[in-house]
Amino acid sequence: MNSANNTASVQSRQSGRLSEMVSTEQVPAVLESFPPATLVKIGVVTLLLVLLHWTRLVRLAEVWYNEPNWSHGFLIPFFSAFLIYSRWEEMLKARRKACLLGLPLMLMALAFQIMAVYPIRNDWLYWLSMVLLVFATVLYLGGWRIIRITALPILYFVLAIPIPSLLYERIALPLQNLAAQASTVTLRVLGVDIAVRASLLEIVSVGGNWYPLTVAEACSGVRSLLAYVALGVAWAYLTDRPVWQRVILVAAAVPIAIITNMMRVIITCSMYVIDRPELGSRFMHEFTGMLMLVPALLMFWGLAKLLSSLFVEVEDEEDEASSVAGEASSGGGA
Repeated sequence: MNSANNTASVQSRQSGRLSEMVSTEQVPAVLESFPPATLVKIGVVTLLLVLLHWTRLVRLAEVWYNEPNWSHGFLIPFFSAFLIYSRWEEMLKARRKACLLGLPLMLMALAFQIMAVYPIRNDWLYWLSMVLLVFATVLYLGGWRIIRITALPILYFVLAIPIPSLLYERIALPLQNLAAQASTVTLRVLGVDIAVRASLLEIVSVGGNWYPLTVAEACSGVRSLLAYVALGVAWAYLTDRPVWQRVILVAAAVPIAIITNMMRVIITCSMYVIDRPELGSRFMHEFTGMLMLVPALLMFWGLAKLLSSLFVEVEDEEDEASSVAGEASSGGGA
């Protein structure tokens, strides 16, 4: 009698947990979570934000189009939209409640925009304050539960904002020298007669010809660094893993960018070693820029697999309930 009661108790707990799981997995329809009046408000706010920043958005698109180092900016909005879509069900279930903290943040963002126009006259500050204004608006209207879901997709847009030229040069110069030094060491190991001074390479080809090459700012790897940071952030956001693993995936973008850029410089230099400078100066230089995405993705994938193998999953409630039921039934049989 006792074991029958225990079994019934376990089964009732299981059914209760199962009903709870089913109820929590129910996703409300879009119109249930966002009634027509709410959708109209969202549309009006979005339109106002676009109109307010239209001229600066056009200027930003021009930079993406004219500057190769920032051409990845066209992809960032689509990535942001995809990141939001990946958490769409969670957003539909989230409760919206206005947060007054968003109001002072909105005023701060508007103040920064005014200063960016005059007297500072700085596009970078304006674009950053534009992202802050969107963040503050979502926080004010949607509250903490909504901003927890949308914060990273909103802040992700920062990766598409061109940094000031002075800061860019400070990042690019060390990367130029590092790419030159690392490539020189590798080519010397392979038997190539090569000398290096800062970012200037002097190569003697197999035919005895001398080629002076400069690892220019465009070959510094800043472009791939920014693109791989964006890739690392997206990878970390879309995978269910501990925070420390996500931080490692994002931070790994730096060594991955350095390694792939070094590979790119080595391949380009190899064209001069075999006396094919026309390939090194044009085709291989551009082609390897796209080709390096393959080893970069493989390194991200390998790192993610390694981190996953270090992560031990905890037994969930359903498995725990099953084990309890098994113990109860075995006890009843005894």
